[in-house]
Amino acid sequence: MGINSIEIPRTIDSNLHLSDLAKSVNLVQMETKNGAYLTSILEVKLFNGNLLVRDTSGSVRIFDSKGIFIGKLGVRGEGPGEYSSAYSIEIDQELGLIYLGGVRKLLVYDKNYEFLKEKKFSDFITYISIVDQKPIIIIGRDWIPVEGGYSNQTILFKLNRELDITDSIIFRNTVLKEANGIRYTSKHFLSNNSDGAFLYAPVLTQENILRDTLYKYEGDSIIPFVKLDLEEPHFDENGEKTVDIYNIMHSSSYIICEYARNKDKKLFIYSKKESKGYNLDVGILDEDDQPVVLRPLDLENDIFYYIKEEEFQNTGVEELNPAIGIVELK
Repeated sequence: MGINSIEIPRTIDSNLHLSDLAKSVNLVQMETKNGAYLTSILEVKLFNGNLLVRDTSGSVRIFDSKGIFIGKLGVRGEGPGEYSSAYSIEIDQELGLIYLGGVRKLLVYDKNYEFLKEKKFSDFITYISIVDQKPIIIIGRDWIPVEGGYSNQTILFKLNRELDITDSIIFRNTVLKEANGIRYTSKHFLSNNSDGAFLYAPVLTQENILRDTLYKYEGDSIIPFVKLDLEEPHFDENGEKTVDIYNIMHSSSYIICEYARNKDKKLFIYSKKESKGYNLDVGILDEDDQPVVLRPLDLENDIFYYIKEEEFQNTGVEELNPAIGIVELK
């Protein structure tokens, strides 16, 4: 018995706006001041009405619901209770805890942003999620010498509340002839909603299959859940991939796939309520007819965010921080 599939055609739906799918859209301008400057935003989390923003500088900054800068999370450094660069953040909303994955270190903060504890690991922590009030960390290990070349692995580790590893699963194992590794900066491996936890890990290096399946993570099992059937061709005449899938996100009412065809970015939005999909160039159009990419904020309640960069004016004026759009889908 096969799993359900959702067809993604090559044809593009034009003129689909946020207002066509959204219950509400709230654009929050991030305050621009000393200490608050943001580079490219990589991740946004919602916690007690505030926005935690991780960007390419490696810091995590805290803004309130109106975009007013509150401060930075934690202390940057190499010592105990410090982190040199943030690679992922996650919130345990029920316990009021913030997890930050750094360079071979996992740190935990309380609801007042005070440091609680840390645990050292042998790898960079590239992603954190919470399943059943327990941390899940995902680590990528690349260029492992094996027979026939090199192995790139994506490994899921289950932790207890004391941050000890209780189990691990190798979710992706790709063997390449040459040492090579490609990662996408805006990563969303695990989706948590009212139906459970769902897992997708991309493989962006060259291989002869397309990783097009979203899995359900249940107990100690990873079970195929739905296949995204992208219209062929997936490969060119030389056998090179023409399609790359970056993220598959699953909320209570939507499945959203961020992908590229021939390096051109696309966004596919599928409404489970309507059994209808929308295939878009780059992203869905905002109020200025600019395409934006939806990324998860609260998947159980169909809430997403997008980043809207300020247009460059001139070198004599300080550039404004970007705005963050908060979208609740219908």
